[in-house]
Amino acid sequence: MPPVTEEYGRDRLLLRLDAGGPIELQGLSESFAALARMYARYYGGTTTDEPAPKLFITKLETGSVWAEIAPLAVMLGQAVMWTDGAIVVADFTRRMTNAIKAFADMETPSKLLPPPSRDDAADLREFIRPLTGKRGAELGITHAKYSSKSAEREIVAEYTFTEEVLNRAAINMDTTALNIAGYSPSVDVLALPASDDLKIRREVMLFFQQASRAPGKEVGRTGDKAIVPDVSDKALPTYFRKGVNDLKDRMVRGQPNPLVNAFIVDVHVQIVDG
Repeated sequence: MPPVTEEYGRDRLLLRLDAGGPIELQGLSESFAALARMYARYYGGTTTDEPAPKLFITKLETGSVWAEIAPLAVMLGQAVMWTDGAIVVADFTRRMTNAIKAFADMETPSKLLPPPSRDDAADLREFIRPLTGKRGAELGITHAKYSSKSAEREIVAEYTFTEEVLNRAAINMDTTALNIAGYSPSVDVLALPASDDLKIRREVMLFFQQASRAPGKEVGRTGDKAIVPDVSDKALPTYFRKGVNDLKDRMVRGQPNPLVNAFIVDVHVQIVDG
């Protein structure tokens, strides 16, 4: 790792996105864009004459996606060190990790000041989207402080979120951001407690009762209904995550007739009030 000069500050947010396989480029760019939106919401303004700082990727590595990120100001077309960068990296790291913990029911939301908002839920959901539903996925978030004269670094704070935690957090983020069943519009924190009623079922059979030829939907009214016997004998509305509508297309337009075919799927199952 090359030296990190004082010109660009010493504190970095280090992110490790491990999806257990390739990450689609558009999904990765949307993930980072959501992170930038969340950052701008809290740190995009300034009370001084300095320009508002923005997040810059100062290093990107392959394998698992490793990104080194720093808040930098832009002056005369050049990215320069921001005097409050260390404080912002620490606070942003804490805000992100606390919110993920809360949405995953690892931490009481009421203890978070301020509590995660709908906008936070939507952006965090987009940020972790490339990792959700992926077997063995992990997200690493680290606040590191580098020496100004060498590549040596001190780990100030480090967190790792596993596949199970990310999937549970994603379900609660959807509940909060999309204002779906059981969520009160007047409340800006997640409402669902940890329980056995919120599960991921793997490799279960799904039978379509009815299926439209329209693209699969994530929310709202849908013409797609299916039965998963391991979950319920009733036909339930069936939704498809953004980015997998091509899968729904193959399921519905494929042979044999989708209404007589069985599909082996992984599903997120949420039971509300029975």
